[in-house]
Amino acid sequence: MKPAGKVLVVTGAGSGIGREVALEALRRGARVAAVDLNETTVKQTLALAAPKDGISSHTLNVADRPAVQALPKQVIQRWGVVDGLVHCAGIIQPFMKLKELDYAAIERVFAVNWSGTVYLTKTFLPLLLARPQGYIVNVSSMGGFLPVPGQTIYGASKAAVKLFTEGLHSECAGTNVHVTAVFPVVSRRTSRRTRG
Repeated sequence: MKPAGKVLVVTGAGSGIGREVALEALRRGARVAAVDLNETTVKQTLALAAPKDGISSHTLNVADRPAVQALPKQVIQRWGVVDGLVHCAGIIQPFMKLKELDYAAIERVFAVNWSGTVYLTKTFLPLLLARPQGYIVNVSSMGGFLPVPGQTIYGASKAAVKLFTEGLHSECAGTNVHVTAVFPVVSRRTSRRTRG
């Protein structure tokens, strides 16, 4: 996807990968609807943005289906159209084995990582099918491929995102909507710098 001239909804835009995606898309000429649960951090993203008039902030819990279903109207009121969804919002579980993890933590991880992905994708898909070109990018994880002790529930949620996105890619074959699953990895250089 070439972001220039596109309107992109970026979730998780208050920090981490989502923030970097939102700022880079803006630098490349997109208009960005920056979405995050945390109003303070998404406003910090706006403070870092250039140009300032190419980005809007939207506070949203991706696990709240009625709120997700109201988001397209907000974005269209601000930008007129939606060309793509880049879904970066996600959470990890506390680092502990399943036998020690309470049900509230399990349900929260699946609500954000799995249900949030389904709600956003299903909500925006009809709008994107109506555009000349539409884009859905869902961020999974290498944890969805390989088990990590103490992250069993997180890995399962991200494996579900992987299969969901790959299935949607097949369903959208022959349409104008391009569907991509992303699997971020941390390089040694990055992890060393993060530790230092």
